[in-house]
Amino acid sequence: MNFQSSIALNAPQYSDDSLRAKVMFYAPLPELLLALIFLSIGLALSWGLGIDFSLPASDALEFTGMSYAVPLSLIAFLGLLLVLAKQTMRLMYYTAAGIAYGIILVTHFNIKMWMSLINPALWDEFYWNTDQMVRPLVDAAFSVHNLTDALMPAGNHLYLFAFLAMFAGSIIVHSMQHFIVFRKVIFTAMLVHVLGALSYLVMPAVGPFLYEPGVNALETARQNHMFGGYQALAAGGRPWIASQGSQFMFAAVAAMPSLHVASSAVFVFYAWKHARWLGVLYLPLFVFIMFEAVATRWHYWIDVVVGLALTALAIAITAAIFRPIEAYEPAEPSRA
Repeated sequence: MNFQSSIALNAPQYSDDSLRAKVMFYAPLPELLLALIFLSIGLALSWGLGIDFSLPASDALEFTGMSYAVPLSLIAFLGLLLVLAKQTMRLMYYTAAGIAYGIILVTHFNIKMWMSLINPALWDEFYWNTDQMVRPLVDAAFSVHNLTDALMPAGNHLYLFAFLAMFAGSIIVHSMQHFIVFRKVIFTAMLVHVLGALSYLVMPAVGPFLYEPGVNALETARQNHMFGGYQALAAGGRPWIASQGSQFMFAAVAAMPSLHVASSAVFVFYAWKHARWLGVLYLPLFVFIMFEAVATRWHYWIDVVVGLALTALAIAITAAIFRPIEAYEPAEPSRA
């Protein structure tokens, strides 16, 4: 069986050919509504506080060593498969969901960048003290990094690569196997970014790299770049955002909670529940991401814990929202 026919077999078959059922099952209304609500919050904050709402510059991702070609290539690849398989309804969903996700990410990074202007009271000292209470766990994180770096020649790159691999793997596998699960993965990931951005404003922090360097030289260099932007924003305020926000919006720094861990936990949860083999592959990567988040000194351990709690909340909300949509899910076609 080739890849195209595999997708076709997974296409829902409606015995009553109900247009209403198809619309209810495929229409990305929760995704678009979430994006609209979050964008409205972002624009309201922008207007109320007199802060410019920035759109990313063409080279805003350059400091990460990536470009927009990475996510756009994945989107284009999936779109091409759907065109070849003549999956019009799914293609329409992917297009709308992709736009919604993009809106949420841009709004997320704007709010993250505004953190110090909205709530300048940092909690780093408090979080640092909590790290000292569990110092053996911090030291264990350093040890995990050192062991990984000794076993892998490019261990410093694994923190970002592991997350991107889980993101791409989840999109490809769930979209082919079970469409409603794919939608829940996407919506939960979106919701984590929405809740995470608002959480940055509650008890904000910059990160433990203020107190000690991490053991990942690559991430330390990124921290220096991002903290330089943070200091420039603190000194320049709103005029700095107006002139430099588009360039630095993806370099905004915020520690609490860890959304790197939270988003990774989303992929692990759905993979473990619906594609166990994928969950088994993800598990060591996820454990590494949790320890590396601390070893790099991007995050305190409490950021990791709160990130996991945020994922649990997002999963529960997603389950409640999609429960009525799942009622319109068609029966799987019989397989030869």
